[in-house]
Amino acid sequence: MFEGDYTINGVHATYIKYLKDEVKAFERYIDVYMTGATMGVLHNRRAKQGGSTDRARIYADAFNTEHVKCKELFKLVILNDTSKRWSDEERINICFKYRDKMDDKAVPPIAEYEIEMMKEAFDLFNEYAMGGIELLYENFSSSSTVSVDDTVDYAYKVMFDQHIFIESRQAGVDVEQLFRPEF
Repeated sequence: MFEGDYTINGVHATYIKYLKDEVKAFERYIDVYMTGATMGVLHNRRAKQGGSTDRARIYADAFNTEHVKCKELFKLVILNDTSKRWSDEERINICFKYRDKMDDKAVPPIAEYEIEMMKEAFDLFNEYAMGGIELLYENFSSSSTVSVDDTVDYAYKVMFDQHIFIESRQAGVDVEQLFRPEF
């Protein structure tokens, strides 16, 4: 997972190119991809690739650079998703125990169901990423961003709105208490 090249096909590739090259809201395709996964899970929006023949590729070196962040985003998505009928134990195993490739020398041995569940989980992660990319595209294409200053202003507005959205979902949750050391 997050080791080789990853090709995004269809309208989502067009959206990624638009957000990176035309709007210049992101520096790299992987930045759009990671932000899309975050937005998708926050807004519970999923989508499947398709719709055109356009392609955008995220290269392995980008995943090598952002491997830790991608893994953490993956865990966040799997632990928060409730659309699959996975038990809490299965979610935890997907995030922290299961492996996604067969290895004859692995200890303990890798079971076929582990690989199947990891593939299903990775597909789910990508659906959230594509849904989030759609959200980003809708937000940036609906604005009248003409210059870099307009893009920055609009990005600030989107981030502020996102902050308000997160706070509204945390009603009654003391975030400071969550991060307090236990000792």
